[in-house]
Amino acid sequence: MKKTVFSALLVLFAAVFNPALALAQTPVAGTDYVEIPDGKPLEAAEGKVVVEEFFSYICPACYSFEPVFLDWKSKLPAYVQVNHVPATFRADFEQYARVFYTAESFHLIEKTHEDVYDAVHRLRTLPGEGEKFDEKKIAEFYSQYGVDAEKFIATMKGFGVSTKVRRATAQMQHSKIPSTPSLVVNGRYLVRGRTYDDMLRTATYLIEKEHAG
Repeated sequence: MKKTVFSALLVLFAAVFNPALALAQTPVAGTDYVEIPDGKPLEAAEGKVVVEEFFSYICPACYSFEPVFLDWKSKLPAYVQVNHVPATFRADFEQYARVFYTAESFHLIEKTHEDVYDAVHRLRTLPGEGEKFDEKKIAEFYSQYGVDAEKFIATMKGFGVSTKVRRATAQMQHSKIPSTPSLVVNGRYLVRGRTYDDMLRTATYLIEKEHAG
């Protein structure tokens, strides 16, 4: 009995004085992640585990998360599909959700995703959080990538983009996304975490859990 207690104390002290050891523990449901009832990916991919990143281009935390997330994403196995889902908590978030889906309709996400973050947060050439949205500046930005500015604005206001924004909002609400950035694995698990590394550790665990079936 004394030996068992002593061993437990050793584990406790190791976790306190060695955070890396604490982070190595298996993620726990209800603490490290939450199960989403009747959850499924917004855009399923056959034979893939889908990771959805709920984000906004004007979110400072998302901008900070992006380099860490990209590094993690680059090391994912081929059976993982990462999808960006723009959050729509506020009117300014919704405007940038429209921007995202408009860029997607022109097949420009891969080319522009990081550049938009940079233009908003570092260069400040695009309106950021709390600033008045300027569709002309947005359209001029994307015109650098070969899209007619007027066509971009028209598409941003169109039915197709509006439909995608509504679907993204419904997915966000069903998944009970609390803030950005947030990760959802296969539509079934909302990831929690005290740090970005903690979030990604849990996401990795859930990916493998889903892949194993």
